[in-house]
Amino acid sequence: MYRKNLPITTGKLPAKINSFNCSKNNSIFSYGIHKSKKGSRFPIAAFLLLMTAFLTSACEEPGPVGEDIITGEEPVQSQTVYLQDYTLVEENAFSGRLANTAVGYFDDPVYGTMKSVALLKPSISTSDVDTVGSQDALSLQLIFSDSVYGDSLATSTYEIYEAAEIWRGAELRYNQEIPIDMSHKIAEFQVDADEDSLVIDLSREFVTKYAEYFNADTSLTTAERDSIYIYNFPGLAIVPSESNQNIRFLKTLPSNTDNSNDEEAITSFFLTSPDQDDEEDDGPVTLFARDWGVLFTRQTEPTYPNNIVLHNTERILKFQLDLPKEELQTKNIVFAQLVFSKDSSPVEGTPQIKRPNTNFIRGHVFNEEPNDVMAEIFISEPNYIAALNDTSNAFLMDITQHVLNKVYGDAEDRIMYVSIQSVNGLFYSSHFFDPNSADVKKPRVVITYVEE
Repeated sequence: MYRKNLPITTGKLPAKINSFNCSKNNSIFSYGIHKSKKGSRFPIAAFLLLMTAFLTSACEEPGPVGEDIITGEEPVQSQTVYLQDYTLVEENAFSGRLANTAVGYFDDPVYGTMKSVALLKPSISTSDVDTVGSQDALSLQLIFSDSVYGDSLATSTYEIYEAAEIWRGAELRYNQEIPIDMSHKIAEFQVDADEDSLVIDLSREFVTKYAEYFNADTSLTTAERDSIYIYNFPGLAIVPSESNQNIRFLKTLPSNTDNSNDEEAITSFFLTSPDQDDEEDDGPVTLFARDWGVLFTRQTEPTYPNNIVLHNTERILKFQLDLPKEELQTKNIVFAQLVFSKDSSPVEGTPQIKRPNTNFIRGHVFNEEPNDVMAEIFISEPNYIAALNDTSNAFLMDITQHVLNKVYGDAEDRIMYVSIQSVNGLFYSSHFFDPNSADVKKPRVVITYVEE
């Protein structure tokens, strides 16, 4: 093996706090100022003051958002439309080539028993090394995210085997099954609670098999060589013990792709080291992952009759908003807000369990129902987005344009899909109050308008 570059050196990785800014998506002053009953333009300052009071009361008053913003002779009114008809869509999101790769096992009494097997395949790029000898060492360096699902203080054990079927990260889905070859163990290891990186030596049998593809016929083009590797080498599978009490998340995509020198952007990778008798080389060389993904299953999930339960991995909400169109067409609509109240009581009973927090929800609108809704949501930007309002424990989504399109336009049949967080490899789940709940908790749309 001829070394071409220095290895990446890692130490204790610093914590990284990611914030989400929804301000540009939730502006309530996007559609201008409408006329009052007398035909004069409604004063801008007064309208802004009124809307500020409206949002404040929405978080503090016990009644439906906006129901008491104005009474009597004032021109601004509101109307609440409750969401009655909806469908929970059970479709699996993509689980490969994401920023985080889950690995672990956890029996969550609230969201079911979850098992996640990580799939990894090392690169065969010759830009790092010319050859990999059958006697060279190959190891896997795992870099863990700060996020943990389950018992964050527990030690977990894992075994590494070869996958028994060819897979491609870009095609993997949650709840998809791929067999594992349990007859040939590649390695085993454990992860303590405070560890954020770990190096695991891989078996000689695996190195020999990998070297055959790395050192392929030199007459082949790079594309031919890579194609043979993709369609014939199954890669490895990190299998958690079912006695584990948490799920950890590997960093598998730089968090800051614009700065590859940023220590926080370091991802999990492979290291190849020369045969000890080879005096021409003096250390390991980094080989990044060629492909990666997750085999995830969720079983024995409890049911909650008065809740809507969503998972970013496999469950979203679909509805067509049923509005009193003829009635609303006589009004100047200035603002419409979709309200989803979060029910925190199911998870409050298990405060010892650490779960990634759902900080925002997304709304996608399609003219027609997609053949693959999860793929469409994955590749497209949301039409609407809302952060969690901590005071009301509700997501308040500005869907003014959607309501305007349905009331005044020809978009009455447009379908909205609501999903939680994003699909980034972390697991997010949330409970919401359903239409059988009290009025102050039901999913609803509050429409604010200026009467003609």
